[in-house]
Amino acid sequence: MIVCSCYAVSDHTLREAARSGQSPEEILATTGAGSDCGHCRDAVESILGTSNGPCRAQPCAGCPRRAPAA
Repeated sequence: MIVCSCYAVSDHTLREAARSGQSPEEILATTGAGSDCGHCRDAVESILGTSNGPCRAQPCAGCPRRAPAA
């Protein structure tokens, strides 16, 4: 699935780059993902595991980033 429409970067591309040992900074620099309009930034950070905040979508059970119950 295309995650970054501005640069046509897919989730597969991001995951493959991460598996190859590239750092998140290297991946963002080489793909451009998340650097233009910013609409995909949350998705890119989630895929690369660099997001510090809770997921905005329904998180998986046991997710360490799950928002605390209100």
